[in-house]
This record gives sequence, C-alpha cells and structure tokens, in this order.
Amino acid sequence: SLNRFELRSPVNSDSPLYIERAPIEADCYQEILKPGALIRIKAPEKMGKTSLLRKILLYAGENGSRTVYLNFREAEGAVFSGLDKFLRWFCANVSRELGIQPMLDDYWAEELYGSMISCKTYFQDYLLRNIEGSLTLGLDNVDRVFEYLEIAQDFLPMLRSWHEEAHSQESWQQFRLAIAHATEIYIDIDANQSPFNVGWPVQLTGF
Repeated sequence: SLNRFELRSPVNSDSPLYIERAPIEADCYQEILKPGALIRIKAPEKMGKTSLLRKILLYAGENGSRTVYLNFREAEGAVFSGLDKFLRWFCANVSRELGIQPMLDDYWAEELYGSMISCKTYFQDYLLRNIEGSLTLGLDNVDRVFEYLEIAQDFLPMLRSWHEEAHSQESWQQFRLAIAHATEIYIDIDANQSPFNVGWPVQLTGF
C-alpha cells in the first residue's frame, strides 16, 4: 500500500506510479523538441505538475538535450532581495546543474548594461556555447517569483524575450523552456511581454 508521503510527493519521472493523461504527455514531448520551445504548465497543488515537468525533462534528455530543473521554492528569501542578486543566483544554479564552472563576473556588467542584459549575455555567450546541442530548462513553482513584484516584472518578460529570440537568433534556438505554476497570475505585465500567453499551454485537472 502507498503511504501518505508517496501520495503527496511528486512521482519520479520513471515511476510506475505515474499516471499519464493522454494526450498531454505526447503533446509536450513533441513541443519541447522544437527550437525555442516554451511549455507552460498550470495546475493546482498536488495535481502532478512537478511530475509532468520532470517527465518532459527526461524526454528532452533522452533526445540529446542538456536539462536543468530549478525549483524556486528552494531559494531562500535573501535571493529575492533584488533583481541583480536573483539573476546571479539563477545563472549560478543553472551553471551548477550543468556541471559548468560559474563565471558570472566575466560576463556581468550591471552598471553598464543592466542585470537582464548581463544575464542574457551569460546564457548566450557562455552557457549555450559550452554545451553540445540544446538546453532545456524546467522552472518549477514559479509562483514564488510572483510574490516579489519588482523581480517578477523584469524576470518574466525576460523569459518571454528569450523565447522570441529563437525566431531570429540561431543561438537561442538551442534554448527550450518549461515553466510550472499553481496560482493565477495577478501581476500587471503587458500582454506583449508576458510568457503566459505564448508557447504551449497545459492545464492539469484532477485524475
């Protein structure tokens, strides 16, 4: 029999306990292999969004992509004290998960170009150039960012812009993104800058 922990915890991507909700998985697998892909998963708590996110990353990895899973609930509050600190944490942890030495100071010029341009440059000129193939980034519990308006209003449009870069920049075609959140988005972001009205939407409900 299953204990309470097993019922409440995310199911491993290769677990026989994972219940597929066709055609959601097949659609996500098809989408995540596209250049510049963006999948956005919305579901209430305990509805399987983390398990689906991990399944997507597993599939991407099996098809030659480097994959990174970041859970924003694992970031301590101090990380959200400002945009620059948050973006440096973001870049450093993606580097760590890839097994690439963080070299932020070599690419960061907050006072000259700003934190978002520094972050973009770090991904474009360092991370994407130091991996073979594509990079698939899974961001879980993005709701945590919603709590910090000043960060969210810059970070979320930045993700949208990276997705759109794939239309014109070959280097950004290597970048694929899957984001998961539970709560509604009540942040005032211009519709043309929001990552929540582009890409492939997935809404999970009960089994």
